Amino acid sequence: MTHMKELFISVSDSGNHNIPSSTDKNKKKKLFYILLASFLIVGAIIGIVAGVASRKNNSDAVAHHPVLKSSCSVTRYPELCYSAIANAPGATDNLETSKDVIEKSLNLTIFAVQHNYFTIKKLMKRKGLTKREKCALHDCLEMVDETLDELRETEKDIEEYPKKGSLSKAAEDLKILLSAAMTNQDTCIDGFSHEEADKNIRKALLAGQVHVQQMCSNALAMIKNLTDTDMATERRLNGERKLMETDEINITTSYGIIFPSWLSVGDRKLLQSSSVTPNVIVAADGSGNYKTVSAAVAAAPAKSSTRYIIRIKAGIYRENVDIPKTKTNIMFLGDGRSSTIITGSRNVVDGSTTFNSATVGTSLIYY
Repeated sequence: MTHMKELFISVSDSGNHNIPSSTDKNKKKKLFYILLASFLIVGAIIGIVAGVASRKNNSDAVAHHPVLKSSCSVTRYPELCYSAIANAPGATDNLETSKDVIEKSLNLTIFAVQHNYFTIKKLMKRKGLTKREKCALHDCLEMVDETLDELRETEKDIEEYPKKGSLSKAAEDLKILLSAAMTNQDTCIDGFSHEEADKNIRKALLAGQVHVQQMCSNALAMIKNLTDTDMATERRLNGERKLMETDEINITTSYGIIFPSWLSVGDRKLLQSSSVTPNVIVAADGSGNYKTVSAAVAAAPAKSSTRYIIRIKAGIYRENVDIPKTKTNIMFLGDGRSSTIITGSRNVVDGSTTFNSATVGTSLIYY
């Protein structure tokens, strides 16, 4: 009996040594998780290092890309020109000519403008905005809309360049579009330059607006370099001597009218003609088709492909003339700088922004 009891104890003890205890299981489980976590951390570190190295290599490759380097070197903000494209997906894909760099830069600029749109919309939801601040933010939204139209039109013209019309005309159209897009950013920020404007809103907008302005500046510089080079080549091939570009001076006619430098040759000839027939006449005394300039603008055709001339007879027109972007190719023809005067009643002190308080007073205004 004693022998059997000792045998039972011996067998029981032997079995306990072969079966892992709960403590052993917990230790092994902890060891497993530690090893797994270590592998994950090491993998993550390798991935991060590889990603950084890949981006660095990609950035270095892009920055040293001969076409990109050459194109960006003529800009005012070359580092922005490099980095914007270097950080874009497929940075060097199909980047073979300066035109390709311009197209990619324009695409990135459009994306930046769209980002600004959402920033403005978010700011408009702030509580406690003053009437002026709301008006200024609304102006910024309008500027975003106009900028997108101008950039998309530039994108379209660049895509067709140089097949569309003459080189000089194409160059002028492109430069005008980009210049307008740049000005829009200043117009937006100017709405918050008044001493009572919310400086926090201006600060929230400033970085995005400046970024777009600099991107537009870079695109404009590259476009000018491209078109100037092509026109020089064209003159050389045609054996023409280089003439002073007409866009560098104002032209004064024998009638004493000073045409602005951006007015096309065709429009100058039109205005110099003694038989210019306006589409409508505005006269405050009721002797024309309309008594106000605003009424004439409202009646003008939308998206006109030809010049729509509105003659404004001598007089003082106290109105704020807003010209929607759909009213294209409108030309105002007055009776003289001191005779035809358009002046509005809006002003910054009363809560209007500079954008909405501008007045008009000149012998010729061209849109």
